[in-house]
Amino acid sequence: MRRVLMLALVLAAAPGALMAQSSQFGIRGLGFPGRSTSVQGMGAAGAFSFFDPASSINPAALTQSRAFTASYTILQNYRSSRIGDLSESGRDTRFPQVAIGGPVRGTRLAFGVSFSGLTDRDFELAATTMVPIRGVPVEVHDTLASTGGLSDLRLAAAYAAGGWNVGAGVHVITGSNRVQLSRVFADTAYAPVTQRSEISYAGAGFSAGAWRAFGDRLTVGGMVRIDGEASVDRDSGRVAEVPLPLSFGGGLQWRASPRLAVGGQALFRKWSRADEALRALGGTGALDAIDLSAGVELTRNARRAQHRPIRFGARFATLPFPVESGERVREVGVSLGTGLRFAQDRAGVDHAGVDLSLERVWRGARGGFRETAWLIGIGITVRP
Repeated sequence: MRRVLMLALVLAAAPGALMAQSSQFGIRGLGFPGRSTSVQGMGAAGAFSFFDPASSINPAALTQSRAFTASYTILQNYRSSRIGDLSESGRDTRFPQVAIGGPVRGTRLAFGVSFSGLTDRDFELAATTMVPIRGVPVEVHDTLASTGGLSDLRLAAAYAAGGWNVGAGVHVITGSNRVQLSRVFADTAYAPVTQRSEISYAGAGFSAGAWRAFGDRLTVGGMVRIDGEASVDRDSGRVAEVPLPLSFGGGLQWRASPRLAVGGQALFRKWSRADEALRALGGTGALDAIDLSAGVELTRNARRAQHRPIRFGARFATLPFPVESGERVREVGVSLGTGLRFAQDRAGVDHAGVDLSLERVWRGARGGFRETAWLIGIGITVRP
């Protein structure tokens, strides 16, 4: 198995042929990082996510809920990946965010449960090389496939008092990767070889946040999240403890008029805590990551701000797991979104709604690694 894992690491870095199912930048480390953002937030590039109760970034945002609601996110990804002169296109459909929560009637409390994709590690790589067998070089074709990733279950509560809105959440981190390595020999005298392994993860964390409105125009928020170590087991045997990041950030919203809001946010995740552990496993380590976004929301009706708004924004981020050691991966995106709300009741609360977002993303790193993607988000909100 040790030889299999070492070969898997070599394949993950070698560009023989690319068949990435999710992203070529999700091969290293723990995978491609998720965003824990609703489609409503994605439409403005995440600029208002600090104040969005359907997102899982700031637990204090739960006080923004006017009624108990459930929201589901569907994300369709169309992507083109390139390594040097090699390229491959792919697509996938995911459900990266589910959130249920709302206020407790007669109190200033709000509770919520959310389930988010923390990282994604779906990929398939192929390479052709020569290996010596009894002193004779033999051509072999190797394929490394992985499915799975890490998920984040959050239980959170928030409280509004004295102008301040504060919240806290407990996070349960779990997940697995099913890895399969197949080798086919060009010489049919040798039988094909396949080995499988399941890598599972378990961890926990805590988050806290706050936000406050200063007058009718300015709203400011902040959050901090502390995650412990993720236990890594291979086929039920413990192989490592990988530290998860310390995260913190802030966001603001400026309401220029009753119909126009401008927002921005900054998130910093100290993934470098995992660098030593990942290198010890033979990987390329981990780097600290940032996520910056700015956006605008223009509403048609101030009383129903979420009905047919126009949202747009831009985003810049760095990814934590380099394809090659020390080489930072950068991501730039622009987005557009809107939404519809249905069946408003006497209290002005909508019973259901649909949000749509469209995002264009460019990713790149040195060494000829490039990727572009179209991300189409559909968010469904239901009030039971």
